[in-house]
Amino acid sequence: MSNRKRCMLLIAILMLTAIFSGCTSSSNAPTEASSGNATESNTNSNSASEPTNADNDEPVTIKILYPWGPDAFEQRYRGIEDLLPNVTIELVDARAELEPLQELNAQKIVPDIIFANWGLDPLFELDMIEPLDDLIAKHQFDLNTLDASLVATMRALDKEGQGRILGFPIQYSPYGIWYNKEVFDKFGVEYPTERLTWDEVVELAKQMTAERDGIQYRGLEMGPGLASGEVTIPLSQLAVNLTDPDTGEVLIDKEPAVTRYLELMKRIYSIPGMFNEDPEARKDYEFSKKNVGMIVSWIEYLRWGVGDPEVAANMEAAPLPVWGDGQEAAPPAGSSLLVINKYSEHKDAAFKVLMAYLSPEHQISLAKIGDAPPLFNNKEVISHFGEEVEVFAEKNVAAFYEVSPALPPAKISTWDKYVDIGGSMLKFSTSDMDIASFLRELKEESQIKITEAKNQSN
Repeated sequence: MSNRKRCMLLIAILMLTAIFSGCTSSSNAPTEASSGNATESNTNSNSASEPTNADNDEPVTIKILYPWGPDAFEQRYRGIEDLLPNVTIELVDARAELEPLQELNAQKIVPDIIFANWGLDPLFELDMIEPLDDLIAKHQFDLNTLDASLVATMRALDKEGQGRILGFPIQYSPYGIWYNKEVFDKFGVEYPTERLTWDEVVELAKQMTAERDGIQYRGLEMGPGLASGEVTIPLSQLAVNLTDPDTGEVLIDKEPAVTRYLELMKRIYSIPGMFNEDPEARKDYEFSKKNVGMIVSWIEYLRWGVGDPEVAANMEAAPLPVWGDGQEAAPPAGSSLLVINKYSEHKDAAFKVLMAYLSPEHQISLAKIGDAPPLFNNKEVISHFGEEVEVFAEKNVAAFYEVSPALPPAKISTWDKYVDIGGSMLKFSTSDMDIASFLRELKEESQIKITEAKNQSN
């Protein structure tokens, strides 16, 4: 989802057409799909834990658009065939972006399922999304197998404001703290085994931001760099829109949560020694170089951000800090989605594939290889996370699941992406600019971007 986000892109990974000939509307949908004439049973007896594999289901091939190549595809999807013996899974090796989708349309290649980890906008534009609500009811899928925050986030993605389920989650990568025990030992500081508030984290960071043996140490890194997404995690925990989802009006100067967040960031980056204005010198401040006490990041960071088992050996996990005063939540749960193509001829079979993907049996196999499961309220599933990944051996990864995610706004604003509050944090945190002036300037810049985006879409 960024460096990460990075080899890391694999995650941003794994933290997640066809229809008509190369056009950008649904008016010229294809009259035939390349997946053959097989049909599927309309059996309506499955649940998330019991995907249908009835012997009387006719053979069917389900094409899945997936961007990370055949090896990763085989590892993550081929096992579904064991749960659904009548189904053959086939890879469509492409990205769910506008131009690749249009190329598939021109070739009359119709993926039944689309791995939409570049967002839903291209699929909205090409009118390729089949809402799942009717299929959920027909096949008796129990949405309670998914956390309420994740379900609410999926509903909030519906641009039409109807709260429809537009896809099923690929995975959910929770946030927390990875910390370096060596750094804590060097400064004589106790490990953060308990859930901390952000105020307590700031105090810990102060204790470990100093020079020792000619090496400058920092107590805290908000993700791998000021421009990373983790910089805005404390704000995300407060679950507010930065813009009006209907009008695009920028609301940051009217939202108390934004001011509270900026006050926290100013405190963090005002710690003497926490920040070096020299970009070259900043390259030496990296958690993977063992001179940072704590990093706020996502669960797979130890694998994709550090990678080296020797470096990771002294790392351990702690829960995500919370605001306190009743604000005890993680950011709203989110995930890229697996979407059923509106023009699939095998929607029922495709839905059964999605159910099989979310089944505890399949999710355990994915959790073992380090894919953080979307069934994060299923303790049995998450207990297997990282079992087959060396860097996670004996790590307290359960800490990442101790803070439950907040509910998102009823409608998530797609205009928020034009308010680059994280990317502006370097400027704010290293200047004498007051919060009101910063917000006024950022609002003006963001409103211009939103206006330009609106003009381009008209």
